[in-house]
Amino acid sequence: MRTLSLFLWSPILQVVLEELVNGGRLKGTVVGGRQDKAVYIPDIYSKTQSTWVDSFLAQNKYLEFDALTRLGIPDPIGYIKKRFKSQKLLFLQATCVAQSIIDQVEASVEEAVSSGTWIDVQTMLPSCLSTEDTGILLNQVMRTASVQSSARILCDTIVVSEKFVSGCKALFDQAMQQKAQKEIKNNPVFLITEDDLKQSSLLMDMSAASKKDKREERRKKAAEGSGSMKGGGGGNAREIRIRKTKKKGRRDDDSDEEAGTAPSNRNKQAEVVFMSLDEVAAVLEEHVCDCPDEMITELAEQLMRPLTKQYQEVVRAAFLSSSSMSSGASRKQSVKELQEEITNLYNNIRLFEKGAKFFSDETHANIAKHVLRTICTDVTNILLNFVAAEFMTAVDSPRSITNEVRLKILTKLQEETKEPLMKLHNSLNGKSIEDFLIYLEPCVEVCGFMLKKGDKKRERQALFQHRQALMEQLKMTEDPALVLHLTSVLLFQQIHQCALHVPGRCVPHVISSLVGRISEDQRKLLSQYQTLVVKQLVGQGKNTRAAPGEDEGERGTPGNGGEMEEVRKELLSLTGEVKQLVLSARKTSLTED
Repeated sequence: MRTLSLFLWSPILQVVLEELVNGGRLKGTVVGGRQDKAVYIPDIYSKTQSTWVDSFLAQNKYLEFDALTRLGIPDPIGYIKKRFKSQKLLFLQATCVAQSIIDQVEASVEEAVSSGTWIDVQTMLPSCLSTEDTGILLNQVMRTASVQSSARILCDTIVVSEKFVSGCKALFDQAMQQKAQKEIKNNPVFLITEDDLKQSSLLMDMSAASKKDKREERRKKAAEGSGSMKGGGGGNAREIRIRKTKKKGRRDDDSDEEAGTAPSNRNKQAEVVFMSLDEVAAVLEEHVCDCPDEMITELAEQLMRPLTKQYQEVVRAAFLSSSSMSSGASRKQSVKELQEEITNLYNNIRLFEKGAKFFSDETHANIAKHVLRTICTDVTNILLNFVAAEFMTAVDSPRSITNEVRLKILTKLQEETKEPLMKLHNSLNGKSIEDFLIYLEPCVEVCGFMLKKGDKKRERQALFQHRQALMEQLKMTEDPALVLHLTSVLLFQQIHQCALHVPGRCVPHVISSLVGRISEDQRKLLSQYQTLVVKQLVGQGKNTRAAPGEDEGERGTPGNGGEMEEVRKELLSLTGEVKQLVLSARKTSLTED
């Protein structure tokens, strides 16, 4: 409908028009008084507007503010409130809706909640309602129907029953139990969080930094002291005071920063991850039918945190259950048995340290590193596993404890226990077995054990047992590299009466140390066997690095496969002779001593 309003620009025309309206000769009203923008609205136009508005609301149960503005109503909200005082209308951002629409949505929501399903109310609302208006309407309905605690809104237009959400969570119960059992086996110290690990790293960094600062401070004091002796006391004394003030201020600033960051680190909670968001959404999409993709995605996002929390509780319960039900020998191992094991390992380490001293500095360092990373690490793991039992984080096999796990356990210990064990842990990354043994003694004491240092008789017994174990291993193996390794170590022990625990790369140095100690025939046999072993290892490395397109014919050429076959045959023929260098030697029993 075209507007019949007239803008009255002339003052004379305004006066004439007012007289005609007041005299009843024109049916209409002048809006705006005597202003330049006064408007004359005919009664027929106003009646037509009202008729259209009444008819539209009666038929559609809503009114759109923009539609009323296009009809020439400048204030749609005020017009509606004035005209429909007796009706209950809900005013939204761009529309207002009648009570009948609200009742219809409310009934649908209550049905979805009671039946444990979901409903998208957008399908039953006028298409002109925006997402924001739909959200406002839904919140109003949720409050009116008192279903806020039994339903939730997704994607602004979908009402989902909490029963439906609980059913979706139940889909993950079986997978949660299975993954929890795997978590117990793969990561038995999960109860120690990543936050503890960060605090441990921070503690180590701060400790190293403080030691460095102390050394620098002592060096500065020494330099300043010598300067005051040479150049007079007054000026240098004042300089010392200034430096101390600055250092103190800097230290205070650092402490403030640490105080500010520490609470945030403590408050940060590390979580055991159950599933990623995509994995959760995939499970929902597989089991929940006829749901929009947007609803699946948002539901997965809302389920992530409760599923993670539930998974943490399941893992903790499974761990506590396995801890209480487990009756393995390792978990019930007595203190006496542990002490005997630690003592034996301690004496073996001392024997291996004694044998390592026969070699040059570089070889000695490599042997020391090998001992630290194997037997010394085993001792450290046993001690940490023993103290970790207090926090129900002990594992069945201490050998499975890694460097990261050791740090996690250390963060849980009290200061008097943590300090010596931290030094012992750090010594594993060094090059000195002696330092490790120095740190080991206070650790054993703080854990409640007692080291029994071996005497000559115990040392001979340990050497005999070590030799017998290596000889049994030599009898069983047919691997040429291992045969060479065991034979050289056994010959070394036979000659020097010292045990060795060396990595494979140090075997040539062990063989070199035997020159002049064994017969010429034995030396030639070992040298020949060593050369063949090296050729075999080099050939195996070349085959491993062969190009993917290389065929069997190329690998079987005389320069490669044929030569390797000859090497293998020679090794096979010499293996028995090499073993006999040790196995045929006269065996002495310590029981005869």
